[in-house]
Amino acid sequence: MKATLWKTVGRVSALVGALPVALSAQSGECKINDGSPYQVNGAKQYVISAAAAKRPDEVPKHLQNAVRVLTDNPERINNEIGRQYMLLRTYAQWLQQDGIPMTMKRGDLGFSQNPNGTHNLLLAVDSAANAVQKAMPQCTATVAQYRNKFLSEIMNKSIQALNADQPDSAAFYAQTSLMVASTDPRPWNVLTAVYSKKGLTDSSMISMAKVIELAGTDTAFAKVKQQSRYNLAVLMLQRADAADAKTKEQDIAAARGLLEAYLKDTPGDANAQQALGRVLRMSGDTTAVVALFKEMVDTPDKFTDVQLFEAASNAAASGQDVNAVKLFESGLKKNPYHRVALLNLANTLFGLKDTERMGPVVQRVMTLDPNYDTGWRLMAGYWQLRSRAETDAAKKKAWNDSTLFYLDRQSKTNPRVDITTAGKSGNSYELQGTLTNEGTATASYTIKFELLDASGTVVGTKDVAVGPVEAKSNSTFSVKVDAPKAVGFRYAPIK
Repeated sequence: MKATLWKTVGRVSALVGALPVALSAQSGECKINDGSPYQVNGAKQYVISAAAAKRPDEVPKHLQNAVRVLTDNPERINNEIGRQYMLLRTYAQWLQQDGIPMTMKRGDLGFSQNPNGTHNLLLAVDSAANAVQKAMPQCTATVAQYRNKFLSEIMNKSIQALNADQPDSAAFYAQTSLMVASTDPRPWNVLTAVYSKKGLTDSSMISMAKVIELAGTDTAFAKVKQQSRYNLAVLMLQRADAADAKTKEQDIAAARGLLEAYLKDTPGDANAQQALGRVLRMSGDTTAVVALFKEMVDTPDKFTDVQLFEAASNAAASGQDVNAVKLFESGLKKNPYHRVALLNLANTLFGLKDTERMGPVVQRVMTLDPNYDTGWRLMAGYWQLRSRAETDAAKKKAWNDSTLFYLDRQSKTNPRVDITTAGKSGNSYELQGTLTNEGTATASYTIKFELLDASGTVVGTKDVAVGPVEAKSNSTFSVKVDAPKAVGFRYAPIK
């Protein structure tokens, strides 16, 4: 059985920092008729008068008149685009007044119909802007300035709340911003982060899908779209692991589509290629797996050690053992002390019956992790392969004896150490594991760890006391050492 590599397909990341106001590309000239018929022109004059008013109490009267002439008999206004554009300007000017709430009584705004009802000004701005934009796409940037006047302030409040670990406030402002920018992907990106913080994975996935949908082909949103494609694919893969057959198939297919689209826009991205390799393996598309791994096999210098190890594990699980060996060996040139990769390489070489290369790999594993009992079983497997291939009777007996020796050593390993986590964390190197006392009496132990850089030089040490541990019981341990150059570990045999 191959050891399990650490999950490296990625984490969901959030949009943080100040929010730049992005305007969609505008093609063609935006010419909106705001001078006729008389209702549209009259509203225009009211808006101009409101902007030029010297007394604050005059402004509402002018804006009420503008709303009234645009809404009393809209069917008689033979210029819907101009009408919507002037409504947009009027609503925006209402919102700019000090002390004006987001929602007002319709009568106070100037509506003759249903005067006691309420009207949300942010929704009204969005609705009017959408109407103009849909009819005249070349006016996207023109109407966007009215959205962004309010969107920027609300969205920045949302991001500030998110950065301050106030997810409820962040969600409130993000949802509010959707009222004025229902087609903008950025509020959904903030909601993605909020739902992720709260552990609401399904909601987070829905938000990512909205980001992808609304970003479209707008280059201003290319980065957030790519981020969402990748993260959504990762979550779909995680969900597929525990899903029923039908849901699993759907999630795998969707994740594949997302990653292939991602790589089309960002070719050669190592993390996405790594994740796609896993998708292809899960889907059973061995032809695509071979094609994907070819680049990594041919140009390993473009990828990190962990990416190569993950790809190697995917290749091995897909039956591509020859490519798996190449990928493991390329990764080990960058990090010769990655214990899990060494174990997986040894297992793959065992499957290929390649004892010449397997022997040194197993020996390195046991030099690093001498109290790992399964490692000694792997050593026994190495000698078993040699025995089966040997024709000389004396050598065959010697190799059989070696096989039995290491099987016995496996059964008598005490204490038994199982490293569950090992890797970099910032400038530190962390280890976690379990020590099992297989003896007949309570005992205490000291594990003498040495941390190694890529050349094998010791760059950190730590003695870890474990115990007392009762007979036939175990105890966990953890290690964290400041060692920026560390890539692996070893420890002295424990007795």
